[in-house]
Amino acid sequence: MIITYVYHSCCAIEFDTFSVIIDYYKDAVVNKHGKEEGWVKDYLLKKEKPLYILCTHSHSDHFNPEVLTWDKNKTNVTYLFSKEVKDTLKEILNDDKVHYLDKLESFEDDNLSVKAFGSTDAGASFYIQHNNAKIFHAGDLNNWHWNEEVPKDESFVFENQYICELELVAEEVKQLDIAMFPLDPRLGKDFLLGGEQFINKVKTANLLPLHFGNNYQLIKQFKPIAEAANCKLLPLEHTGQSFKIK
Repeated sequence: MIITYVYHSCCAIEFDTFSVIIDYYKDAVVNKHGKEEGWVKDYLLKKEKPLYILCTHSHSDHFNPEVLTWDKNKTNVTYLFSKEVKDTLKEILNDDKVHYLDKLESFEDDNLSVKAFGSTDAGASFYIQHNNAKIFHAGDLNNWHWNEEVPKDESFVFENQYICELELVAEEVKQLDIAMFPLDPRLGKDFLLGGEQFINKVKTANLLPLHFGNNYQLIKQFKPIAEAANCKLLPLEHTGQSFKIK
């Protein structure tokens, strides 16, 4: 499989017979010459193979209603959204073409299975399986401790919420080929903590960082943490970067 970092929390995964795109926000792919290109529209949407469009929650940096128009020119599209998206955006999502997953609900067809787990913000995280490939997209599941901004007892509550959701994931998900996980520098000096706790709880072969803005240098700090857990931090340098995962 090939995974491509599109922008922010959006990633696309290409298998031999279909593709998946998760949390599309905007098509902000910049090539090596600094020119913005439309990788999703110019490449992914033009592929003839089926496309699964997943959305973990309704925040505007994870959901763009434009995706609901992509099936006009491409007939083999399947929409899989967390139920929170429908509950929050009722005026937008008034059709029945979307499969909605509440926490611990699953979808399965001949190509893949998707199970929704919890989040420590809105919506869900997704566990995706195709044959032997095991993939996790965290959405906004993270240790949002904010320990430099809130009182210690409040920070402890935030962290405990994350640990509870992580335990629930770890009960079922024992190992992953790749996890897409937020490493958000806004959390301060401990911004890598949630990712570290995740890979120490769920055996993860590769981690693709999300939600880091343009702080490509900062996220490199996760490399020794990943290596200590026998995990590879995928070396992101720009949007539109692809990695082949065996």
